[in-house]
Amino acid sequence: MFGEKFVLLQQEGFLTQSSLSQGLTNLRKANMGDKEKGLFYSAFFQLSIGIERLMKLTILLEYMLENKLEVMTDKQLKHKYGHKIKDLYSSIKSIAVRHDLPVDGFYHDGIEWSMIHFIHEFALTARYYNLSKLSGGSNTNDPLSEWWDIIYDIYLDEVAETKRNKISKKCYSICDANGSNSFTYHHDFHGNIMTEFEFLLYPKIIEASSPHATWFIIKILKPIFNVMRELQFKVQELEHDLGEDRSVIPCLHEFFPFLCSTRNMALRRKSWG
Repeated sequence: MFGEKFVLLQQEGFLTQSSLSQGLTNLRKANMGDKEKGLFYSAFFQLSIGIERLMKLTILLEYMLENKLEVMTDKQLKHKYGHKIKDLYSSIKSIAVRHDLPVDGFYHDGIEWSMIHFIHEFALTARYYNLSKLSGGSNTNDPLSEWWDIIYDIYLDEVAETKRNKISKKCYSICDANGSNSFTYHHDFHGNIMTEFEFLLYPKIIEASSPHATWFIIKILKPIFNVMRELQFKVQELEHDLGEDRSVIPCLHEFFPFLCSTRNMALRRKSWG
């Protein structure tokens, strides 16, 4: 038999799993075309929700472990952290330290940290950027321009130079065949008018970099997942020790098998559902 806590945690597992898998899928498919650009926003929303909820689940599990399966109040969980991804991330690392779990998978610099900072800002304010900018009240940067900077760093760091040269050469050859490299009516993610060469090149940059971007997200999530899994096992042991006649904790780690993906698996995978 399953109690109310079990059912609610199970439902939260479904919600978090769906948010993360849809976010990764949309991030993999998003690009500059009219049909693909909106997928960036969907990816950012879903990932910010999924990452936040995965970390809050982990914090909740530690509280249950230390308080004989009692759960945190809404004020403790929601009002202490809100949508502050970086604060939650720091808390998960602290939990790992308290329980003698590895912390070498947590990041404080590099592209991974840039992504964490990006998701933090999007969850707090950047998700309102378009409407805030229209009303003259925006105090944040355009999330698309911020993401482009991350994508371009990934392109330079992770995509082989031979592939980058091949992409550029192909785009140049198309311009040469057309005998033109004039300005287009299209804008890049920084709002600049693109040349014909840039119009051809930039979607190729995103296409080549997106598999690596999804892998970087997986790398960020792996240590969080590992902490959550270990706490889940400990809470289930406590549940047994207390003689609970109904299961309180579902096997939450089973909702997230994709977080066990290797780099090669992640780079090949297009759909994460």
